[in-house]
Amino acid sequence: MSDQSYWDKQHDKYLATDWINKPSIFAEWVLQYFPPTGNVLDLGAGQGQDSAFFDATGYTVIATDFSPHALQLAASKLPDDIALQQVDLSQPLPFDDSFFDVVYAHLSLHYFDEVTTGTLFSEIYRVLKPGGILAALCNSDQDPEIVEGKQLEPNFIELDGVHKRYFSAQSAKSFARQFQLIVADDQGTTYKDEAKGVHNLIRLVARKPAG
Repeated sequence: MSDQSYWDKQHDKYLATDWINKPSIFAEWVLQYFPPTGNVLDLGAGQGQDSAFFDATGYTVIATDFSPHALQLAASKLPDDIALQQVDLSQPLPFDDSFFDVVYAHLSLHYFDEVTTGTLFSEIYRVLKPGGILAALCNSDQDPEIVEGKQLEPNFIELDGVHKRYFSAQSAKSFARQFQLIVADDQGTTYKDEAKGVHNLIRLVARKPAG
């Protein structure tokens, strides 16, 4: 199964959940670190619930995802002023330098090997304006499923045909070393993970230096 097919099927499953149409816990928490207004790039927006939340709060939002099916579902739900774009995060981001005030990533940065992950963080740095904010929620290396897959690199596994990286607060800091750190901790959660008793996802908030 291709990664795209996997995510298309996942999004059909998500339609039956009670959380797919409401802002994530992370989105509501991290909003306190956003500038008052500006352009938000939502990487891995899925069906767009967080994009809708940011739009309603007054931001200009571009919602992106790897899955065309997710974007189709998002298009049926989101207001017309939210731009939708298919983006493969393993490739250079198709956006201009210093364009966004915020790059937001809810569980979308942890699917790549170390080199690709480092390049992705550099790409996020590139497209952010000086003073812009990176806000990301990632898998934790304390997640029990880390031992269930085939290890490809330290804290990077293949599980059910999908590649997953597991961060610690320290590794998140390392990948974000170009940025000024605001928050890096293991206090993140999601509605889906709360149901499983998992409360230690990695929260990363960092600023591109203004100078």
